Amino acid sequence: MSSLSQRLARLRKDGGRLSRTNLSRPASSSAVNSSEPPGRGWKIVAGGVWERSIFYPQLLPGKFENPFVLPGELSREAMVFYDLETTGLSGGAGNIAFLIGLGFSQPEGFVVIQLFLSDYPGEPALLARYSELIRDNLPQLSYNGRSFDSQVLKTRFLLNRMSPFLPPQIDLLYPSRRLWKGILPNLSLGTLEREVLGFFRVDDLPGREAPDAWFEWLKGDEERIAGVFKHNADDIVSLARLLVHLEAWGDVKPGRDELRGSTPSGAPPSPRGMARQWSLGNSSMERRWLEAGWASGEPLCGRELALRFKRDGDFQSAAAIWNKLNENGRNYYSAVELAKYFEHRLKNPEMALEVLNRLEAPPLNPRHREELAHRRRRLERKSARLS
Repeated sequence: MSSLSQRLARLRKDGGRLSRTNLSRPASSSAVNSSEPPGRGWKIVAGGVWERSIFYPQLLPGKFENPFVLPGELSREAMVFYDLETTGLSGGAGNIAFLIGLGFSQPEGFVVIQLFLSDYPGEPALLARYSELIRDNLPQLSYNGRSFDSQVLKTRFLLNRMSPFLPPQIDLLYPSRRLWKGILPNLSLGTLEREVLGFFRVDDLPGREAPDAWFEWLKGDEERIAGVFKHNADDIVSLARLLVHLEAWGDVKPGRDELRGSTPSGAPPSPRGMARQWSLGNSSMERRWLEAGWASGEPLCGRELALRFKRDGDFQSAAAIWNKLNENGRNYYSAVELAKYFEHRLKNPEMALEVLNRLEAPPLNPRHREELAHRRRRLERKSARLS
């Protein structure tokens, strides 16, 4: 960023006129040479924009016919994986995407195409080339791209007075969160690689260091920028592998895997997580996973299963689960549901009050304490009238 005195001098030279270039872009560093490729295999697209392709063996099956996390049946050629490296790790109008990675399946294998912004003035050409590569409007798969990457791109298009071209988004963070929340220490892509996919990166430049590496590049220090390129390409490959792994769990049936003979490797998701994912499109499979989780002693599966019994009018089955959950007298949710069952379904306020009186003092928030006290007072009045 130029100093204030340099900006004022530039304005005086321009006769005091504020140009769009002066306002929208930081001054380019004199150290960067945008005519030199950033490494082997790069070809120039336009001033300040470079492109390269990296080829891998095929990573995807021909077609995902029974989708678990995908919104519908898709062939491998009908999707694009993408990931950005940006000048900041949070949102904001000043956050620039200096590297765009795109992954495509082709007949001969899987290819990652990277677009690199080697200097600020090349951003419109970078965005234009990105639009050319995804012109078929294929759905884009990412990890946290719906909340971050796509928003950065949208902002940069608008600030460059270009029409945003953003295809449908499929964010693999959301199904991963449903499946492994509470199982893994966190839901970063690196954690999923280690705990779920079963591999470790070697000599990886952490993504949080990518902004500094690019600013160093602008100043003429090329030492770390190659690590950013490798990290970005590895992210794209991991996205493809993660999709295959997620869809493989869709083939697993509760208690056994009817199609493969064994479950996928790595940390298994929770039964409740599987049920939550299936709840988006297959209520029968959702119910089966809840039953399997409750049979294995997972309380949250029992709570969800009881709620479905209640909705279906099978109050007796729901009450059996609530009784089991409240065996130690410390489950507020189950005690309240049992009290409702006795009061409203069996017309027995005395039993409802007995359930609440057996409830030991679990840690409750103020709203729950007030609701519990109000329910007890009402049941005491009803019981007194009956007596």
